[in-house]
Amino acid sequence: MTINAVIFDLFGTIVDGFAAASAGYQEQFAAALGIPNDELSQRWRQLTDRRTLGEFQTVEESIEQVCGLLGATITAEQMMKAVEVRLRLTRAALTPKADAIGTFKNLRANGLKIGLLSNCSIEIPIVWPETVFAAWFDSTVFSARERIKKPAREIYHIACNRLDVAPGDCLYVADGENFELAAAKEVGMQPVLIKSSESHSEVRREAREWQGPVISTLAQVIGYTNSHKV
Repeated sequence: MTINAVIFDLFGTIVDGFAAASAGYQEQFAAALGIPNDELSQRWRQLTDRRTLGEFQTVEESIEQVCGLLGATITAEQMMKAVEVRLRLTRAALTPKADAIGTFKNLRANGLKIGLLSNCSIEIPIVWPETVFAAWFDSTVFSARERIKKPAREIYHIACNRLDVAPGDCLYVADGENFELAAAKEVGMQPVLIKSSESHSEVRREAREWQGPVISTLAQVIGYTNSHKV
């Protein structure tokens, strides 16, 4: 099978896992809102699926929701500071892995299209255009914008259609969260697991059990695509 495009997952794939980037920011978020961190963190986690599915299309809406659940009233200044913290965290989280940009350059030089498929809250697509990634990707699919998330098959088809490639001609590279690789395979894509520092976490059960192709670095994507040329 040939490869005409590569679609990457985001966290744990082209950037580190979100947990690594978020250290310290949750406390700042709680302080900005004047809410105890333990209470805020618990409620914020409870909103994860709703945020990832795009129920809240602004950061402010997410914050209003969590404050409502906690019965907390905040000022406009507190809201502004809390939004600023969330966006600062997001920018910090979108730091490329060391070999990411070099990999994208090589893929482009070889004539391959590059796409992104990410389960994420609305902060990611808000900040994405500011990042170094934006110039390298031909298309992006964010669950919060599409209001559907992996492993739903439809979102993989959306990603392929945005690149105008057939699923069978597309490599999907991800760290194996929520059985995303199996779903990619079911729609006809060529899935590859990239090992990450969080590969043994509970939400990455697929990464522990995966029997398909495995790589350890993004740079290995280049060799993989070269070996699948006509």
